[in-house]
Amino acid sequence: MVLRKLLGSKWSRRVSLVSVALNGVRALVRGNRRVGALLIGIALLAYRWSPLGIAVTLLYYRYGDRISALATASNDSEA
Repeated sequence: MVLRKLLGSKWSRRVSLVSVALNGVRALVRGNRRVGALLIGIALLAYRWSPLGIAVTLLYYRYGDRISALATASNDSEA
């Protein structure tokens, strides 16, 4: 019950939205359009479901370099 209230609060939803959006903008600035667009799309969903945003943020911090390397490798092979 307490966890549901915490994750459903406006503060938690806003933090989730901002953290995923900032990661998306950072990916766009670094030139990774696919990951950036995906994260910004997820940020729109993160406001509604804050656990999704929290999970994506944690996964991106853990595996962000691998995700970016995979996305840029596929961009290089297409060109």
